[in-house]
Amino acid sequence: MMKHATVLIALLPLCAFAAADGGSADSVAKSLKSAMERQLTENGTVCLGKFDWPIEVSEPDFQEHTRDAVQMPVLEQLGLVTASKGLVLRRTAATEESPATEEKLAVTRYALTEAGRRYYLAKNATTGTGASKVEHHYDLCPVRLSLDKVVRWDEPTAVGATPETTLTYTYKATSADWVKDPGVQKVFPVLDRLIKGAGTLQLQQRMRLTKEGWVALAPRT
Repeated sequence: MMKHATVLIALLPLCAFAAADGGSADSVAKSLKSAMERQLTENGTVCLGKFDWPIEVSEPDFQEHTRDAVQMPVLEQLGLVTASKGLVLRRTAATEESPATEEKLAVTRYALTEAGRRYYLAKNATTGTGASKVEHHYDLCPVRLSLDKVVRWDEPTAVGATPETTLTYTYKATSADWVKDPGVQKVFPVLDRLIKGAGTLQLQQRMRLTKEGWVALAPRT
């Protein structure tokens, strides 16, 4: 009896899905899998947050080991960017304690090479919040994810009158050869973990049921 009860409890979320979707449990599973495959086909590129080029790194940046200061020289060594020296004018706003100032600052200016531009792809992203929010439309994207398998999904909850769920899945990763370079693995540790987690690391995607079927929701910003 305990075994039968456990099986019944395990099936309840799937039955709830079938009721919400208007189809069988199998059709719901296929619909969710198809929606996840479509989401990764359309939005499965993994990017580095290098939106606007050229990228300028100042001497203080190098001294402070900022992200660009440690990452850009590695990309240069791999032939993805080229470096040149330049000057920029830095302005500081006036405060009650001091007036506005201007100074010339030495920078290393990194530009994409022909090899690097192969990975500069259309990818919408938003950084900042409120008045400082900035929309970006291109990024340096060396990895693409595709669906490995759907692991599970939560029992649907009604958001308004619309069922939503969180789907958990594993993925396959296809990457540029240069991503395997030890220097890249060191300065892009999150990217390295993502690639090494292919087939085992579980990611999640929020889904919503629409008239056209299940669709993936954009991350909340």
